[in-house]
Amino acid sequence: MAGEESEQLVKVFFELQQDEDGYPPVTCESMWATPVGDGLYRLGNIPFFARGVAYEDVVSAVQRDDGTRGFVEVVRPSGHSTLRIIVYEASEAPALRHELEALGCDTELSHIPNLVAVDVPPAVSLDEIRRLLEMGTVSERWEFEEACLGS
Repeated sequence: MAGEESEQLVKVFFELQQDEDGYPPVTCESMWATPVGDGLYRLGNIPFFARGVAYEDVVSAVQRDDGTRGFVEVVRPSGHSTLRIIVYEASEAPALRHELEALGCDTELSHIPNLVAVDVPPAVSLDEIRRLLEMGTVSERWEFEEACLGS
C-alpha cells in the first residue's frame, strides 16, 4: 500500500522574490513531485522561475497552514542543470527546443510563449549546450540564464 502512495504526485510550492523589474512575473511557482518519504519529494518538472533547483532533485517541504507543501531545501541534488532561455522571436522557440532535445536535453515551454526551461541531464555536455546558447545570444536571437548547475 505504501508503494502506491509514493506514486501519487503532489505539488511543492516555491516562494519567489521579484526583482526591481518585477521578474519573475509570479511570486510563487509550483512543481509536481513524487513523495519519497520523510517529508522529501523528487521534483518532476523543470523549474521556470525557481533558482537553485533542478529536475529530479530531492527536496524537503513542509505542510503550510493552507494545506500546501512549501519548499525548504534541496536534500539530494540530481546532478541535472536548469537553464532558461528568453527567445526574442517566439516563432523560433520550437526549432531551438528541437535542437536542444536532439542534444539530449528536455525542454518545457512556459505560458509565456518565448520562455523555454531546459533540463540538462548529467550525461549531456553542459559546455556544448552553452556554446549553442552563447551563439544565439551573440546573434541577438535570445538570452539565457543558468538557474541551477548540477555537479
